[in-house]
Amino acid sequence: MLYLDNDVLRKFASPDPDPKVVDYLNRHRSEPWGISTVVLYEFLSYYESPGTRQDRLYTLDTQVVDDIASFDEDAAIEAASMESSLSKTDTSLDAADLMIAATARQRGGVLATSNKRDFDKQPIRQLLDVDIVDVS
Repeated sequence: MLYLDNDVLRKFASPDPDPKVVDYLNRHRSEPWGISTVVLYEFLSYYESPGTRQDRLYTLDTQVVDDIASFDEDAAIEAASMESSLSKTDTSLDAADLMIAATARQRGGVLATSNKRDFDKQPIRQLLDVDIVDVS
């Protein structure tokens, strides 16, 4: 499963989608897409109106993603394990990115992100299958 980071999801779901993100996702259309509940929070927090949030959630759940994966106990254990491994290499991720990455890893998925600065590091790539979407 391809788990979308918020930066990819927002660039795809915006009124004027990023052509590079659209192209990337079109190439991966045969794969199921998912997001973590952390990405869901980040995505929905952009919208001020509860009605708009509900509309966006409905659209995501019925037309964009195949799975909304909870950050649950297993993902929390995975995040703690990843954080420990990364700290041994002086590498870190902020809490939200770590939870998103752990959710994808714990479920055996690939994380699709355009956040090259944080995710395109060898220690992270050794722990997690990351696909950097080039939007430059």
